[in-house]
Amino acid sequence: MSLKTKFLLTLTALGCLLIAQQTDGRPQPQADANGPNDVLSNLDSIFKVGPGMKVFSTQPSGVHPNEVTDQNDDAADIICAERTAGQSYCTEVPNYLESSQLDKIDPQQFEQFSSYFKDDFMQPHNVTNRMNEEAEENFCNSKSRIIYPKSVETKESKWVLVVQHERHRQGVLVEQCEAEGSSCKYEDLMPFGVSSKCKQHYVYRSLIVLVNGVLVERMVKLPNYCECVLRFNLKRKF
Repeated sequence: MSLKTKFLLTLTALGCLLIAQQTDGRPQPQADANGPNDVLSNLDSIFKVGPGMKVFSTQPSGVHPNEVTDQNDDAADIICAERTAGQSYCTEVPNYLESSQLDKIDPQQFEQFSSYFKDDFMQPHNVTNRMNEEAEENFCNSKSRIIYPKSVETKESKWVLVVQHERHRQGVLVEQCEAEGSSCKYEDLMPFGVSSKCKQHYVYRSLIVLVNGVLVERMVKLPNYCECVLRFNLKRKF
């Protein structure tokens, strides 16, 4: 069975299940307390929608407070094209060498983190890969590439300078949506009340950055993959 067929069967089953939850007029003292939210919360255990897909409720969830980190204003005022466009990194930073002062860093600091100064492995895009991609069709178009960020947003939502200097470079493999916010493929075949959009997914990983003139390891936010998100309109119409 093709991925497209499985996708359509899953959506049809989801639509039937949600309609049944909303239109059943018999008393349900336990289920009515939460109604469709219980269905959504258990979708992951009921259905397998495959890679690149995600189903979620639009109900707000709790937000965990950011962890306390070092005070660092080195990159607070940096503005670049990527950051202005909503990205979590900058590949070019004005006066980067002057701001980072990397020439004045003790060489032993670089040696301490030598395992970080390398490029991520990027799998060659050969014929075999293209055949696999056709068999595992994506619902959102994306592009993979290696970047060398000079500034990046940390897990604590602070901007810091990343170590990128001569032999001490950190090449990071990222995957970004080509048209974030656009509809996923096959949306016209989805059941009534179901919509979709392509959304950029991020991951936190360790890079060596500058904090108050010292090289340290920090978790930073980087684009990881493009996912198709399904939305269900559960409002009853009278």
